Amino acid sequence: MFETLTKAAGDKILALMGEYAADSRTDKIDLGVGVYKDETGVTPIMSSVKKAEARILADGKTKTYLGIAGNKAFGAAVLKAHFGR
Repeated sequence: MFETLTKAAGDKILALMGEYAADSRTDKIDLGVGVYKDETGVTPIMSSVKKAEARILADGKTKTYLGIAGNKAFGAAVLKAHFGR
């Protein structure tokens, strides 16, 4: 059944991130994912994110993962808030 499948093309952003990591130059610019990094190369975690993570951890009742669509109630609420539907 799977013998007819062909390998999917590689993800270009992941490839770019790999090239960045392999480049030893100190003056390079990261054009990959595009997250902020401070002068030491660390991406800081905002205090609001830490608070949200603590709340999720404290209130969590399951470790079930969401599907690709994510939280459908949240998506519907965003659509209603932005587009009135």
